[in-house]
Amino acid sequence: MTTPTDEILQDRPDVPFLVCAFYTDTYAAEAAQLRASLERTGTPYFLKRCPSRGYWEANTRIKPEFLRDCLQRFAGRDVVYLDADSVVRSPLRLFFDFDADLGVFVAPGDGGFSHRYLTGTLYLRNAPPTRAFVDDWIAAQDGMLLGVDQDSFTAAIERHPELRIGPLPESYVKIFDRGTETPVVEHFQASRRHVKLQRSLKKVRNVVIGAALLGGLAWLVARWF
Repeated sequence: MTTPTDEILQDRPDVPFLVCAFYTDTYAAEAAQLRASLERTGTPYFLKRCPSRGYWEANTRIKPEFLRDCLQRFAGRDVVYLDADSVVRSPLRLFFDFDADLGVFVAPGDGGFSHRYLTGTLYLRNAPPTRAFVDDWIAAQDGMLLGVDQDSFTAAIERHPELRIGPLPESYVKIFDRGTETPVVEHFQASRRHVKLQRSLKKVRNVVIGAALLGGLAWLVARWF
């Protein structure tokens, strides 16, 4: 459950978009840095604290539900989503006149990225095609345990060929220790220090397999020697 103190809205009606971001308690410090950068650049924003769903992968899947709420709540305003562990380095001029339904960075095939679409920075036009896409993004997460928001995003976007997608430049999704692009939005990937369920399950699996192999070897030694 959230309370009014879990939300911060700093709006500017003269700006055609609103930056929206959510965070859990483990990202509170990063969210404070994001807020400070939005204040410095005069960017309107809405920040919301959300309860943790227990593990990192599940928390990433809050994203489309949060975005659906923002599109409904701020009708008539386009939404720019930023991950809570990002910082805005300069004004987001690209989004003052962005001619697409959805803006996302499309990773090059040889870029070494984990996913085709990087969802740390997104532009969403507040219009029926975008809202329908977000509904399908949420539906694509049904039954997911280890999947992250980028997995369901990819599945949903394939169902909406009618969407006008505007590729974002890398400067709007700049990873802090990757490349030489001057960042407009810089992402610090705080997730690297968080324990992921998928990684934990792999460790457990490896321990179980190792124990089974040792047990089998011990049995063979006892049986034949």
